[in-house]
Amino acid sequence: QKSDLASEPPGLASAAASFSSLFSAAGRGKQITLADAENATLEVIHGIKQKGLNAWLDDVRRYHEGTFQHCLLVTGVAVAFAMNIKFSDADVMRLGLAATLHDVGKARIPLPILDKPGRLDQNEQEIMNRHPVIGYELKAIPDISPEILDGVRHHHEYLDGSGYPDRLTAPEISDLVRLLTISDIFAALIEWRPYRPSMPRQDAYKILCGMDGKLEKALVKAFGSVALKG
Repeated sequence: QKSDLASEPPGLASAAASFSSLFSAAGRGKQITLADAENATLEVIHGIKQKGLNAWLDDVRRYHEGTFQHCLLVTGVAVAFAMNIKFSDADVMRLGLAATLHDVGKARIPLPILDKPGRLDQNEQEIMNRHPVIGYELKAIPDISPEILDGVRHHHEYLDGSGYPDRLTAPEISDLVRLLTISDIFAALIEWRPYRPSMPRQDAYKILCGMDGKLEKALVKAFGSVALKG
């Protein structure tokens, strides 16, 4: 945590509490409840609807750091993206839920690696790269849909087959995963890390635009209004 939680915005506090419950259960090998994931997602959706993406991003970066900051940012960005392209409420929730759960596997990554203040070495990065499979294998969540699990496992896959863990290519990558991957990369670039400051949003978007062949060009273009205006 970065700041006094007593002053944390109520919606953000509720979302963070639900994320904490999810990660705590996963880290202890307990069953994850879909209710916690849904509650976290609904709080983010409500926050974006009430205050907009810009305020949500500012609040998250003010009060959170590390894995929680990233998950809260990714979910906010994904929800805003889905709303911007006029998804139905059910589809906004589906993408938001995939974003909420996408990094739950990190709960089983050793803390010295997860919380390392500097860049990871090659061995540490290999361990970190196991988190999508670990998250997927924590699939003992009642009623979780296969498409959400697909997002958990494949949010680091690229259209050209250069991603991980399964080196999927374009025909094998769902629309939900394509949207989630864009949201995940953007959030990672704009979040604060101990070894680098938050990247300006326009610079982060330029990096996405430079990933032609890895990300779907039409979706990156559609993401522009979210990335640059919120």
